[in-house]
Amino acid sequence: MDDIQKDLYDLNFSDTFTISNNEKQNIDLSLKTTNQGSATITGQVLDSNNIPVENATIKLFDEKGLPFIHTVSDNNGIYTLSGLLKGNYSISCVKKGFVLTVSNNIFLQENEIKTYNFSISYDPTLNLCSVAGHILKFGTDSETISNATVSLLNADTRKTIASTLSVSDGEYILYDVPAENYIFVASKIGYNISSETLISAINDTLINVDIKLSMNPKENLGTISGIISHNSVIIPNAFVGLYKIDTEKNTEQLVATTKTNESGIYMFGSVESGNYKVKAKLNK
Repeated sequence: MDDIQKDLYDLNFSDTFTISNNEKQNIDLSLKTTNQGSATITGQVLDSNNIPVENATIKLFDEKGLPFIHTVSDNNGIYTLSGLLKGNYSISCVKKGFVLTVSNNIFLQENEIKTYNFSISYDPTLNLCSVAGHILKFGTDSETISNATVSLLNADTRKTIASTLSVSDGEYILYDVPAENYIFVASKIGYNISSETLISAINDTLINVDIKLSMNPKENLGTISGIISHNSVIIPNAFVGLYKIDTEKNTEQLVATTKTNESGIYMFGSVESGNYKVKAKLNK
């Protein structure tokens, strides 16, 4: 192997320059010695039953915790990381369906060959199904709904198996979902509940479901309430009027009336969106 050509000095380069007719330029370059690694880490990946694990990913991180190099184990669980420089590293191992190992610190000397074996544990929940997507407003493709309740119901028993809330961008995710048939529904106050969607969850799959919710006008009506008093003394049986304000025409229209109860409290329900004013009085 001595006949393999190796770098003695690293490639270096000058700044860009311009040369004209009859002009002379002197360009000096200082080359640095190539710092080629000579250390090696090798080992075997086994499961909890001491069976070799093929195609496990072994990743080496530098002393700052940044990814440095990685490889995969062969059919005997063997891996090798070579051409490494002297220094501090950390190393981890993972495979789909197995728990990521704790990152362990390793110090390498020049020309050292270090053996590091892994024992990784299978976790059946890592191969379960996940359901993800967004909750959107009906009639749009981008306006999202946050804090919507997303639920998975067993298709046979209709028992709720899992539920979550959509976040600020309307996104949700349900994970560790066992293989089964489910009914998917989404809801939020002020919106009609979504139609039921049948989902067949299969292990080791990802299901993406976007749901659109339509507004429910009846649930989007507001309430207005308060207390009528005089010099901090409550006024029972006072007349209270609710006036809707038309800001363009600068007009107001009486749309509802009520009276205060014995505690001086009044309330208007089922109030549509808009600008309003409340007026109150009491006759002798």
